[in-house]
Amino acid sequence: MIEVGSGVLMDPIPEVNSSIKLESMKHDQSLHRRWEDNTILFANKHIVIGANNQTRVDEGKGNVWRTKNPAIFYFDNRQWFNIIYLFKKSRPFYYCNLISPFSITDNKIQYIDYDIDFIVQTDYSYSIVDLDEYAVNKKKYHYPEMVQNNLAIAERELKKRIKQRRDPFNRRFLNYWREEMCKVMN
Repeated sequence: MIEVGSGVLMDPIPEVNSSIKLESMKHDQSLHRRWEDNTILFANKHIVIGANNQTRVDEGKGNVWRTKNPAIFYFDNRQWFNIIYLFKKSRPFYYCNLISPFSITDNKIQYIDYDIDFIVQTDYSYSIVDLDEYAVNKKKYHYPEMVQNNLAIAERELKKRIKQRRDPFNRRFLNYWREEMCKVMN
């Protein structure tokens, strides 16, 4: 069971260059998606930065597919969001999920996906999507007031980070971690 809002120190901290799974759950603990092969580029007591490319994705509804583009992901267990940068050749972009703070168990980063997503373009314009899914699931799963409040705070924090170009929303961050990704994934 994931402790929502834990933000506790990671123990153990994943090792750089190790492989880890990412597991997104719904509020009722059912599987939403699982990304199988992800490489840790950096980890400390709160933050995990990693990468994947053409990794297998298992969906809770039974679909299986592979990612098409390299990606760098950024998790901070003190925050109610994660940030993924997709290196699409035609149109690279950030994809941000509003989520519970993650935990790590059995070599898996686990979190609850709370539906609302930001799509951030390279010019830092963004759109917020899946608000309709959030409205449906808020009722279906009876999202507690504490969850709703933390998601509102996360939304404001993401907007502030985008505007201020705070990591990972800047070229310096992307260039550095893309280089690190290329070293370990080639």
